[in-house]
Amino acid sequence: MPPRRATTTFLVLALAAGSVAAANDVFQEYGLDRRSWGDAFVHSLADGVLHAPSVPARLKGVPPAQRAAVVQALGAAAKAYFGGAELQSLYRKEVDSSLPGDLRPPRSAAEIEASSRAEMQKGLAEMEQSVKSLQGDARKQAEAAMAQVRAEMDRQAAALGKAAAQQAAEEKARYEAAKKRPPDPNALPPDPKVALRKSLTTFLKETSGVDYAAETREATRTRRFARPEYEAKPRSWKMCYRAGREACEAARAFASGWLAELK
Repeated sequence: MPPRRATTTFLVLALAAGSVAAANDVFQEYGLDRRSWGDAFVHSLADGVLHAPSVPARLKGVPPAQRAAVVQALGAAAKAYFGGAELQSLYRKEVDSSLPGDLRPPRSAAEIEASSRAEMQKGLAEMEQSVKSLQGDARKQAEAAMAQVRAEMDRQAAALGKAAAQQAAEEKARYEAAKKRPPDPNALPPDPKVALRKSLTTFLKETSGVDYAAETREATRTRRFARPEYEAKPRSWKMCYRAGREACEAARAFASGWLAELK
């Protein structure tokens, strides 16, 4: 499993869009969807790859002289979002879902029993709905079969308590054994600040020394750098090149300041 490398969405948008906005609400003025932006932020931290929502047309083609403004606007939005309850909750879910099964917190017997009963009730409701769509003899036969199903479910429900207690004990034993394993160095850190520090550090490292005057050449359906070593540069380096000096240097300054606050 490769090391996780995340880049926060405020940098992704500022650089990928190559455009800016000096506005009280950059989202509203430029048609940027807050929900998509927030989801991209969380997924960037959790997945270790760049995630960015679609960039509205109004964000494209803004003069270079204004590009630093959007970095500040989106940076301020990112900082506020990072400190809010929504990101904390979403990130917690990402951490939980990334854990191996035996490292996920064990459920109580009551939780297991409630989940099993809910599944049984859902299955029964779906079957009853199907029976209602039948007519004549087919419906009578289905209703008779349903009576047998209900009887079997009642029998299973009576034994749920004991089965749930046994399953809860097994989950707890697996969990306690798993906690004794050496920690996975590539695991998603429980604290989002750790992921953010890695993200900002990676961004600053990968965007150091961008050659904004680098020559490019036409290739098949795309353009490529004339120097092969530039083609091997990280994606964020190339994004900085496309965004231009104004946007990139503003993003690097913001990232440096935020990183200093996190230490």
